[in-house]
Amino acid sequence: MLEMLNTIPASFFSRDGKRLSFVAYAFLALLCVGFFTPGIVTMPPTDRDESSFAQASKQMIESGNLTDIRLQTKPRYKKPIGIYWLQSTAARVLNPQHLNEIWAYRAPSFIGATVAVLMTAALGALLFSPATGLLAAIMLAGCVLLNVEARLAKTDAALLGCVVVAMYGLAKAFVFARPFAMTEVISQSPPPLPNPPREGEGVLPFSVAFLFWTAFAVGVLIKGPIILLPVLGVLVWTKISNKNIAWFRALRPVLGLVYALALIAPWFVVISMQSHGAFMEQSAGHDMLAKLWQGQDRGMMPPGLHLMALPLVFFPYALFVVFAAPDIWKNKRDAAVKFCLGWIVPTWFVFEVSLTKLPHYVLPAYPAIALLTAKYLLDGFPTLAATTRRLPIALIVGMWLMIGAGFAFVFSALPAVVDKAWDIPQIAAGGVLFLAQGAALLLLPRQKTASLVALTLGGLVFMAVTFGYTLPRLQHIWMSRKIVEAVERLKPCEQSQIVSVGYNEPSLAFMAGTDTMMLTNAVEAAEAMQQNACRVAVINATNKQGFLNAFAQSKQRPQEAGTIDGLNAGHGAQAALTIFTVPQGTP
Repeated sequence: MLEMLNTIPASFFSRDGKRLSFVAYAFLALLCVGFFTPGIVTMPPTDRDESSFAQASKQMIESGNLTDIRLQTKPRYKKPIGIYWLQSTAARVLNPQHLNEIWAYRAPSFIGATVAVLMTAALGALLFSPATGLLAAIMLAGCVLLNVEARLAKTDAALLGCVVVAMYGLAKAFVFARPFAMTEVISQSPPPLPNPPREGEGVLPFSVAFLFWTAFAVGVLIKGPIILLPVLGVLVWTKISNKNIAWFRALRPVLGLVYALALIAPWFVVISMQSHGAFMEQSAGHDMLAKLWQGQDRGMMPPGLHLMALPLVFFPYALFVVFAAPDIWKNKRDAAVKFCLGWIVPTWFVFEVSLTKLPHYVLPAYPAIALLTAKYLLDGFPTLAATTRRLPIALIVGMWLMIGAGFAFVFSALPAVVDKAWDIPQIAAGGVLFLAQGAALLLLPRQKTASLVALTLGGLVFMAVTFGYTLPRLQHIWMSRKIVEAVERLKPCEQSQIVSVGYNEPSLAFMAGTDTMMLTNAVEAAEAMQQNACRVAVINATNKQGFLNAFAQSKQRPQEAGTIDGLNAGHGAQAALTIFTVPQGTP
């Protein structure tokens, strides 16, 4: 059985062994479905970024305005239009009758994550070997960070799909169109680069350039200039190390830039005119540059935090990354390794010096990390195998086991802390994860592929239960869901409108309707209730007495219809809300 797990099926490779077969890509697609779909329908919209993107996309459908971006009555000029087009199209196609259900808006993230996994496999086969591509794709699919982003209606997973497609086109030019391809050593260690170019070759099909520039343009429309980081990083890195990037001409850069601008520029021109320049000011100035140099509203964080977070967000495969690091450094002059380092290092550096840091910022570099890790996993971690220093290895392994135990404990204890109830399936899933770590350690010295398989199976069980069962069932962290359910039971009219004070999260507007009134003080809420008895007020504890006092001179008297308490995830604090209605017929 273990020998079977340590051997990649022959059906995963083409007959000549130089490419992955359709069976391998089908397997990876199914693996993505297994990892990414649990919870994608049942988990309520999260605050704040996901709900803000989804609500703005929903308003695009409701208004029919495909160029402007608005969050209720305010403009949302933080990211370009691409993600809103993708999400609104997905909702119109997949669930047009229920625009307040989040799962359809998450479809672009799921697709982007899946594309990233499949193209990572293709990249690995191109740069290293088909087996390297397969194992790298498995690691990318199973890591914690991509599992989170694939389930959220945000930009990052969709952008990652564009990045990996673009980098595949760049790698095609790097491998097959270099004028020095016959003299440069591609790799110092086996297996050799598949399909090396023959003398006189070097002209790429036009379709590769088309793929590269299309992915580049879509990436810019999704998240602005972020896709430039890995692309320019590889060009600069190889220019410095090789003194030559003539191979890039194979991608028709002049024609390609014209084509990319033709895709990108029209919307930017239209939105600049519609917003009178406000989009560029807020997107580039208040959003991107503020994150880089001012810390925005998340505070200023020192360099090194992304590196410190890597063991958590690339779990459970972070141990392999650490073990591969000495070999990556030792072979940094190999051409394929250079390509991956050019992808990783400049991108990572920019986000490390940025004063605002969130784990998903460095996600565009993760496919390259997976590729290098898979390469030296298959090689047997040669530098590690030759070392006699066992104490540092033991410490690294101990920390890795503690991280797994931490994940198991936190998510097992979460239902008890939040809802005062133990969740047996989650406890069992935590046990499976920890057992998988133990099995992976036992297998690692001699059966490295089987070790990765053990971790993948354990991670698959843990994430399926966590995202698909435990998190959706929690009661006290999904306050918008509780509000909407309560108002549905209590609403005085068939079409009732929520008036909220003190709880102004975008998830409430998404689930309850775009016309949900998010007010800042209790007096405004009281006036709104007096104007329309079909409205339902949701008032937090701070504003409750002021809301009641505002009715002192009125013949109308609000009636307390229920209370809701829980964690306001947007603020990260406990909240107590009271629901009020005005009885029908009140003069």
